[in-house]
Amino acid sequence: MLLACFLLLLAKNARGQFQFEIPAEMLQGMMGGGMMGGGGRKGAEWPKTENSEISAEFEWLVNTEWEGKTSKYLLLRDGFVESPLKECEPEGHCLWAANNGRVLINTPKLKVVKFTIEGLEQVDRKKLDNKEESELQKVSLVMEKPSKSTGKKGKLDFKRVAMADEQESMISADLYKILDVAEDAEQSAIKSKYRRLSVQYHPDKGGDPKVFNDIREAYEVLGDPEKRRQYNLGGMQLVKNVEIAWKEVEGQKAQLDAQLNQVPKNHPQYQMFKQQIEQQKRQFDKANVESKIQQKLQSEELEVLVPISASELYNGVEKKIFVFQRSMICRGCKEDPTRPECQDCGRCPPEKVQVPKYGMTPFGRQVVGMREKEQESRERCHEVGVEVAVRVAKGAKQGSSLKVLPNMGHQTPGKFPGKVNFKVQRGSKEDSYRIAESDLHTVLHISLEQAIFGFSISWRHLGQETVSITRERLERPDEVLRLKGKGLVQSGSKRGDLYVRLAVDLPSVPKGQKDLSLSAAKAQSQAEAKLEMEEEIQIEEGTAWRDWKERSLATTYKGSKEKTEL
Repeated sequence: MLLACFLLLLAKNARGQFQFEIPAEMLQGMMGGGMMGGGGRKGAEWPKTENSEISAEFEWLVNTEWEGKTSKYLLLRDGFVESPLKECEPEGHCLWAANNGRVLINTPKLKVVKFTIEGLEQVDRKKLDNKEESELQKVSLVMEKPSKSTGKKGKLDFKRVAMADEQESMISADLYKILDVAEDAEQSAIKSKYRRLSVQYHPDKGGDPKVFNDIREAYEVLGDPEKRRQYNLGGMQLVKNVEIAWKEVEGQKAQLDAQLNQVPKNHPQYQMFKQQIEQQKRQFDKANVESKIQQKLQSEELEVLVPISASELYNGVEKKIFVFQRSMICRGCKEDPTRPECQDCGRCPPEKVQVPKYGMTPFGRQVVGMREKEQESRERCHEVGVEVAVRVAKGAKQGSSLKVLPNMGHQTPGKFPGKVNFKVQRGSKEDSYRIAESDLHTVLHISLEQAIFGFSISWRHLGQETVSITRERLERPDEVLRLKGKGLVQSGSKRGDLYVRLAVDLPSVPKGQKDLSLSAAKAQSQAEAKLEMEEEIQIEEGTAWRDWKERSLATTYKGSKEKTEL
């Protein structure tokens, strides 16, 4: 029995994880599945007639709680609801969605209840997206249908934003400002500054104890190069998270020692047990643990598309500078968001915290592991343009990788930034060409005189060659010309084609003027090429399709009611 129990303990630790979970289903199965009740309770499901999507325009609802007369609902990411309702107690049993101007709450008993959103016309949309409570309080969720019992439409009012817990023990001021040093200061300068400040503000010399403690805590972080790196990347929350992870490791090592101590030294298998324990402890060497902690606390990889123009794709670029808008923590703004330097700072991305995961066990409903829960951060963040140099190969394919940078992702409190993979996006908004595979599409604007009397227009194409178009007159509106072999390289040395649509710009005529003079000489003088990117092009089964933008801009025309006699 002792050997079996010991091997079970070893098996748990052999998983090499910081947390060991016993699946709730396994524990239920040990006692026949439904012991202590609730084992067979079924959660809410979306009917096929309802859209379960949370549209991007309703992102402001995530991690907000709404309260009615009888209950309240916390709307979590991924469409789950937390509520004191009995039917919502099992995790994931109640759901929500938001789309098509409505909010839907789905519970096992009430089924799908639909709400309209009232008060949106009163809010500042930017502040609402930033989940400022003053704006959320202007909004209510009102049931589409009246209650069968009261005959009135129920209403949910904003209650709170699910925020990360405020940790009083964690300093929220900017550590660099506390020590009065620059962010790029040498370690020796930080140490020297700390010594002077600690003497100046020491309580024994009449200094303020709080100020002295802040100075000491700031140096504990900035004076340690590794902790300073963590602070620069993820704030004080990351420093604390790493400390907690190391404590978990030390706890696991202590558990291994305790397990060995339970085996008598004169036991025939003692040496085997000891070797297994020592083997398990090898996974806790510093380099291995640091790598695992980094992986555990790191944000996911971020893919960023870099717009590449047709000319850049055709010629290649040895060094292209792309400005990546990176979200970074506003240090010290958590303590006082009203400071002038914090005015451009909004809410940081949500933080993920570890919370207990409950399940039915032979001993009732107990903690069976840990799970991540998202909460809105108390920290403030802003976007900073970061210049990234990339090399663009000739004919680079859509989605091909240009450069991967570690720790360059958006800063999130408590997390290491993930790596960023910069990838090719064929086409740029500033370009004159729409790229469709290896073909290029553009619009050449001409005047009414040029359409009637003809024209000759030239321009530099792809930075290397000259394209010239000469027409005696325009055959039809929006005529399209195909210039073979003037597109991008398709394969080997073969090139696609350039398609030029001739768009006629009507002249501006003063109000009341009844005549218009057109001049052939004026047509010939307008030789400068006015190019514009063509509308969206889609290639389907070898055929190109263009968006009909004019249809979406169409105005309603009401003809004359008078009858025309023939």
